[in-house]
Amino acid sequence: MKKRIIFLILTVLFVIFTIMSCAKADSNKEDLTENKNSIENNDNGIITEEPQKDIYADGLLEHDFDGAEFRIAAVDASWLNVIYDSQEENGDLINDAVYLRNRKIEERFNVQITQKMAAGNLKKNVNSGADAFDLYLPIDRDALTYGAQGLIYKVSEIPNIDIDKPYWSQSINKCMTIGGDLYYAYGAFNLSVYDYTHVLLFNKQMILDIGLGNPYSLVKSGNWTIDKYGEMAKAAVKDLDGNGEMDQNDVFGLYSADKQVLPCFWIAAGVQSISKSGDDIPLFTLREDEKFAAVIDKIFAVTYDNNSWYRKSYSDAKMAYFMSGHALFVNATFKSVGDLRGIETEFGIIPYPKYTSEQNNYYTRVEGGNPGVVTVTSSNLEMIGTILETLNAESAKTVIPAYYDITLKIKNARDEDSAEMLDLIFESRIYDLGDTYWCEILRDGIFLSMFSKNDRNLASQLEKVEPKINAAIEKVVKGNG
Repeated sequence: MKKRIIFLILTVLFVIFTIMSCAKADSNKEDLTENKNSIENNDNGIITEEPQKDIYADGLLEHDFDGAEFRIAAVDASWLNVIYDSQEENGDLINDAVYLRNRKIEERFNVQITQKMAAGNLKKNVNSGADAFDLYLPIDRDALTYGAQGLIYKVSEIPNIDIDKPYWSQSINKCMTIGGDLYYAYGAFNLSVYDYTHVLLFNKQMILDIGLGNPYSLVKSGNWTIDKYGEMAKAAVKDLDGNGEMDQNDVFGLYSADKQVLPCFWIAAGVQSISKSGDDIPLFTLREDEKFAAVIDKIFAVTYDNNSWYRKSYSDAKMAYFMSGHALFVNATFKSVGDLRGIETEFGIIPYPKYTSEQNNYYTRVEGGNPGVVTVTSSNLEMIGTILETLNAESAKTVIPAYYDITLKIKNARDEDSAEMLDLIFESRIYDLGDTYWCEILRDGIFLSMFSKNDRNLASQLEKVEPKINAAIEKVVKGNG
């Protein structure tokens, strides 16, 4: 009887609250009409209230999978959020959002979601014919290899997946297609492409002390260019100890690992190391790409020629070095930004600069990710497709707000301008196949060697690597056929 009375009281309170809310909505009808047009329907996972339609509805029919286990195999990585299931709430926003999401899906479809760190066993399991896991999350370049070897299904072969839904990452997935096909797709369920998004952090106090322009204003006006970046980075350089040598005791314009410098800037400049044919086939055409060569020259000019890049040892202590005032800018991923909670130094977050102010958009580099793939030994594709689709839909509603709106925009971003920059950055994410699929040959191969040694002979490097990269592309294209 007590439970019934409590239930009735709660019901009455809910009705009263609903009536008051509706009255308030009627009094602000004009504002609501205007706000309806601000719905973000991009791949960034940002959720804005829409009063008439759930844009993240999965549209799937109800199904009872008789308590089947949906088994996830992940790769442990300290630089990524690798939490795909949690068995309890612990107060951490992302953990608790994942826990509630999974329990909701389990109840809806009568399944059990579990996770183990075992993605590295994919090839071994498939070769032995084992149906060991329903979803593996390996490194992206490994996933591509598995696809070329025929070990995993293409996304189009998995039932109940609607890749055009807004909870799938549209701009990134378009970059990854080969002949119109995908071996895997990123969506709101996969936080790795959020974690691997690169940005620039700047020290606010140093900007004021040096008397530089407002980076936020430059970004908003469209005038945040690589030349403007170069001017600011150069202005920060200072030999603090007066020994005539730039070392760890001095101040630099940029602190970044050498392998990250070139790709962060070239992607921001709107060029790619791998292009596509009209038939969506990857092509290596850099030897004829004059703009790419010009961009590379410019990157060397704003790092080496103005002595603004810190060329010495680079370690995980980079953020402490930046926060202590030894660098105006530091390269960061969103995962590393998330690790700065509690830091007192005031910093701002901005995208990497455009090549020129005439460039229409900012472009933000996603270094890679750990995508979800389904092996050809999987026996319950109907269940796998249904749960995977729902995981992405529900993540867009709950996990991404926890990650993005709360963890980043409120806890870590130090001002409203930084929060606005995050919106712009997520809307402009780009995936370069030479920086991801074939990074060992290009990014970590010739380009890392060039930049670390200040070797600017791009033409000879491209000529040397062309047979190797073409062979790698051909192997994947043949496997895709």
